[in-house]
Amino acid sequence: MTEKKPLISMSVMRWGIVVAATLVLAVAAGGRFLIGIVFDQVRDSFEITHGTLGLVVTLNVLVVGVSQPLVGWLVDKVPARYVTGGGMALVGIGLVLTGVSETLYALFFGYGLVVALGLAAVSPVAVTPVVSGWFQKKRATALSIVNAGGSVGQLAIVPALTITVGAIGWQSSYIYLGIGLAIIGGPLLLLLLREREEATDGTSDAGFGCSVREALGSKPFWMLAWGFLVCGITMAWVMTFFVDYAITTGLTRNNAAVGLSLMGGMSILGSLMMGWWADKAGKILPLAVTYGLRGGGFIVLFLSGTNFPAMLLAMTMIGISWTATVPLTSAVSADIYGRLRLGTIFGLMFAIMPLGSALGSATAGFLYDMTGSYDVSLWMNASIGIVAGLVVYLVHATPMFDRFRGQPQPQQSPAHAHAD
Repeated sequence: MTEKKPLISMSVMRWGIVVAATLVLAVAAGGRFLIGIVFDQVRDSFEITHGTLGLVVTLNVLVVGVSQPLVGWLVDKVPARYVTGGGMALVGIGLVLTGVSETLYALFFGYGLVVALGLAAVSPVAVTPVVSGWFQKKRATALSIVNAGGSVGQLAIVPALTITVGAIGWQSSYIYLGIGLAIIGGPLLLLLLREREEATDGTSDAGFGCSVREALGSKPFWMLAWGFLVCGITMAWVMTFFVDYAITTGLTRNNAAVGLSLMGGMSILGSLMMGWWADKAGKILPLAVTYGLRGGGFIVLFLSGTNFPAMLLAMTMIGISWTATVPLTSAVSADIYGRLRLGTIFGLMFAIMPLGSALGSATAGFLYDMTGSYDVSLWMNASIGIVAGLVVYLVHATPMFDRFRGQPQPQQSPAHAHAD
């Protein structure tokens, strides 16, 4: 009996999954910028301080962070399309609730809780195991393309929302966007995002990897997690306070929107460039350079003041580093820990990023209330970015498992510190 040929080739399916996963992160990443674009308007609508609104953002990112291990565990157990489809619908419902909020408590519930639960389910944790299953040799490139989708979302949503807010106000903008995500985005992901049927000829690396406990007991886990903490702190500042900072320095809201859009465009380039570099020459050095660029970008941003071109240079540097940290770290994690428990392991690691965002939002908000400026938080972000680059450079990316026996093995000697 002749074997049936599949209706769709493996290559087409593989890149189709990349498109679907990219859609997930495009919408999710764009959604995370919504509060920053209208920060001053939301603050004025509810008559609250920088610090109080920062607490709303803090609750949001804390819920996202705490939920990441659960999301990772879920995608290790059930198809990722159910997790991401439900999450997309929750984001939409939460945005609608936020748009109709009339009290601070309703704002905490709609944006701080419901939107956060949805964003947790449409994070890289949900799509990393799926994409890793479809790619081995070009895993870093594929994950970089997927995570660049977040920048596409930022590039499209930030200017679109800025224009929409100017026309109909922030509340109506949230409501209409939320309805679209709930009734279109969720069902679309249920249809498109599919796991690979694993090969039985020994070519697949599914079923191999170390345990969660072994991963948590390894130095690379916490070194990479430190990078994610720094990533969260610095990203929270840009998403929450950058527009307000630009306005306080004398730039306009449109200037700030241009800066954010440029950052989004450069993050696409940066993610793809770093992914290509990682697949060619190893993942550790590109990851270290990425964090170094993040810290250097905040130095340039501080020095730029009202100089618009200098601000654009700073946003270019931050943009190149913006999404590259996640695919490179997830690819390194797959190399070290294997795919057997990758969802849970990466979920635990990725949870550190939103915790950093919570810390960053609250800290920068209260520092502004105390000092009347963003100077201290800018220099804090610059310093920890450079330190993160040094820390991840010391990670030994050698496997902690034996693919051919499926048994854990100890960390190898530093002789091949940057091996892939």
